Amino acid sequence: MDYLLGLDMGTSAVKGAIMSVSGETAATFTQKINYSEDGSKKLLDPKHFTEVCIKVISELVRQISSEDKVLALCSCCASGNLILLDSNCEPITPIIGWQTTVPKDEVNSFFTDSEKKEIHQKVGWNLSGHYSASYLAWIKKYKSELLEKTDMITMNAEYFNYLLTGKWGVSVSMGTPFYLIDQEKGEYNIPLLKKLGVESKNFPPIFDKGTVLGNITENMAKLTGLTTETKVVLGSFDHPSGAMGAGVFDEGEMLLSCGTSWVEFFPVQSRDFALSTKGLVDRYMLKGSPYCVMKALTSVSITIDNLREHYLGKISHKEFDDLASNSVLGCNGISFDFTDDDYTKYSNENKCDIARAIIECAAYKLKNNLKELREFGLLANKITMIGGITNSSVCVDIISQILEMQIEVVNGQSAGAIGSCLLAGIGIGVYEDEKQAYSVMKPCKI
Repeated sequence: MDYLLGLDMGTSAVKGAIMSVSGETAATFTQKINYSEDGSKKLLDPKHFTEVCIKVISELVRQISSEDKVLALCSCCASGNLILLDSNCEPITPIIGWQTTVPKDEVNSFFTDSEKKEIHQKVGWNLSGHYSASYLAWIKKYKSELLEKTDMITMNAEYFNYLLTGKWGVSVSMGTPFYLIDQEKGEYNIPLLKKLGVESKNFPPIFDKGTVLGNITENMAKLTGLTTETKVVLGSFDHPSGAMGAGVFDEGEMLLSCGTSWVEFFPVQSRDFALSTKGLVDRYMLKGSPYCVMKALTSVSITIDNLREHYLGKISHKEFDDLASNSVLGCNGISFDFTDDDYTKYSNENKCDIARAIIECAAYKLKNNLKELREFGLLANKITMIGGITNSSVCVDIISQILEMQIEVVNGQSAGAIGSCLLAGIGIGVYEDEKQAYSVMKPCKI
């Protein structure tokens, strides 16, 4: 039997799925990744990241027969994680996670208001203290000696694809959080590169997602259990991949992607309209429209986990669900606004109310986002939810109650990896396009 393998390189874990070309998911597997913190920097060891990805692939391949073939592999990623390499493609820096923060005043000193506006128009995202452009500007100012040693500037997914194939490439979608690519032209923003003191030759070539980058090398075939016949297909930013794996394609539908950040994702027909909403814009479908607009509650899951541990200790997800299920709407007055003040608010209050309030208040933040987006013309007539929190029917029900809309869960925390399986199939010609690929796949619905 022939299979497709998809990876979802998230902020806290690498998730994988292996799916037959007839649409049956044979197995899923997740392995955590461990960042270190250095002040405002979130850093990931390249060797550790590589080992985790290989572990996920090899565990998935073990679940199928040795006579079966994995035709193609594709990865999506919580992109924007910078890494600098020398002329031998060896890391000069750790992987600098997208959560690394350059202070706002530093960003304002690097870029004029007109430059920020131009970057938003070309890239599709508003410039912030996160992601590659701001951090490269910081490196140029404070660590210019690093750039002098650098031959390749890339991101973690592209680095791993290079290790798999010996070839470089980045998709336009994966490159959106890179901030250096003109989204419409599919080429590097040369004036921005000049400002940062780098050249396009120092970056991976740009292709569309779904492009076959190359075949697995002999060495990586031995490490992963794949064969040199397996092709590597360029993937997308994680949320568009999750939307494809959950079947969210049309205007009026909304994907609620609950990973490290909680993201509201809307397919839209026009890029100009997408930009006017002031959300994050990506090229979604391979053959033109729709584009997509995203609005994020950045790192909200980390705040949820911190509040849980602060008030409830290190309890299991089941214990948390049991507590939350024994509270009521409004949590008897317990409320969190997700600021540092939250950790000093309560002492002897009911733990059931606290557990529910943590999720309920996150849901209210989502609801406020939806209200703002509705004013820009983004309407959600149907909500599909993915991500780790979908393992909890209690949490899904609380969020549904606050949003006052029914929520359907499709492929849960595996949606991004399954979307990558589908894109792998499109890339090698097994499926015609996104909708046809999804129609073949047998989704897990709740």
